[in-house]
Amino acid sequence: MVPIEAFRFDPAASAVRVEVGHSAAPLLVIEDVFADPAAACAAARRLGPPEPHPGDFYPGARHPLPEEFHRSYVAWLNGLLPTSGPAKGYVSVVTKPAAELLPIQTLPHFDTTDEQVFAAVIYLFEDGFGGTSFYRHRSTGYELLSHRTEPLYRAALRREVADPAALPRRYRNGGDELFERIHRQEPRFNRMVLYPARLLHAGDIAPDYPGPASVEEGRLTITLLVERK
Repeated sequence: MVPIEAFRFDPAASAVRVEVGHSAAPLLVIEDVFADPAAACAAARRLGPPEPHPGDFYPGARHPLPEEFHRSYVAWLNGLLPTSGPAKGYVSVVTKPAAELLPIQTLPHFDTTDEQVFAAVIYLFEDGFGGTSFYRHRSTGYELLSHRTEPLYRAALRREVADPAALPRRYRNGGDELFERIHRQEPRFNRMVLYPARLLHAGDIAPDYPGPASVEEGRLTITLLVERK
């Protein structure tokens, strides 16, 4: 059993708000998330086996976090961002080699069209991996998806990518003819970025990433979805 005390949040954490894209999508960049980041990192590495997620396109291993972590996280976040509601998160490690990616995993994605849900990434690696980038779909101009625009976006993407199998098997790390990168959030050990879960985004993984020698050497983050009531 991993002690929950290892994930003690720092009450002195500082936050900076950034607005990105034409939509002025709000990002909150928070430094010094954990009071003892080395202990949090070690505890994250010691969690149990990954939980299967059918239909989840995360390119690696994910370990569910205990409910006590979620309660503590929401209480801490409320001190920085009032009205935060329930959260659900995982310890996440990118392990999939670029050559094995599914076509959908090579494109920017969004987590939900619910305007009340925000996504968070806590970076728990020192260096050697990238942060998170945010994108605009060039032909539609969409950055933030909604219930109304999601089917329009998907229809446009189907027209543009007639044969998904022909997409190069590489991690997204910058713009191309389909997507424009509108912001790149650099990683830093013990930093968190919080953003609307409906904003198109992708982790900045080396395009030809071969996968780690072991799960312990992969890109370690804590990823969460949190509802704002």
